[in-house]
Amino acid sequence: MKMTKAPAAKGPAQKLKCAQCDYTQPMPMHCGQAMHQEKDKLVCWMGASCGEMPIPQHHDKPMKIVPA
Repeated sequence: MKMTKAPAAKGPAQKLKCAQCDYTQPMPMHCGQAMHQEKDKLVCWMGASCGEMPIPQHHDKPMKIVPA
């Protein structure tokens, strides 16, 4: 499998923020890069077949993706 170069960051870094309180956490990483949102999941920059996970929850609600 040929590795490709990670894409350059597009805009400010992102983090996850609770929809109910002010709790924040860094965006999860995969293959050395921050994951990005595709529909209702977080996905590796190399694609969903490499790595994906549900959007983390806080207070039983999905966290929102916000600029860092």
